[in-house]
Amino acid sequence: MKLSAHKDTNLDDDYVEVRYRELTPAIHQIFQLCEAAGFFMLCEKEGATHNVDVNDVLYIEWVDNKCCVYTKDDVYVVAASLSQLEETLRKRHFIRASKMCLINIYKIRAVSNSLHFRLTAQLINNEVIIISRHYRNAMLAAINDLAMEVSP
Repeated sequence: MKLSAHKDTNLDDDYVEVRYRELTPAIHQIFQLCEAAGFFMLCEKEGATHNVDVNDVLYIEWVDNKCCVYTKDDVYVVAASLSQLEETLRKRHFIRASKMCLINIYKIRAVSNSLHFRLTAQLINNEVIIISRHYRNAMLAAINDLAMEVSP
């Protein structure tokens, strides 16, 4: 397999082109990697529809019968239930923090113990999310798995 990369500062957006003779497991893995790197959600904000990169999402919360998607700078609304999003985003490191909230574990800066066997998660924007005791062990396991992934 040959690899060719070219920097082009005139591009509006990055793109990847794959040329192959046969769809091998290695080529399929490349497709999966590219797919995971750019997964977008259609969200609404002030009547306009936006493509929000899942990697930019800090957390998703069910508020006033709507799913609110929080990024570092904005809040959007997505037309889906929290359980639908949980199923879709599970492979992208989102985990349930409470009955009403999913957190992107890549966006957690610190986790600490709290009252009544709960946890608090400080996100990269310094916002604090309470992780209920029901989801505590799953959250700790997911964080542990992530640490194992990124450690050498």
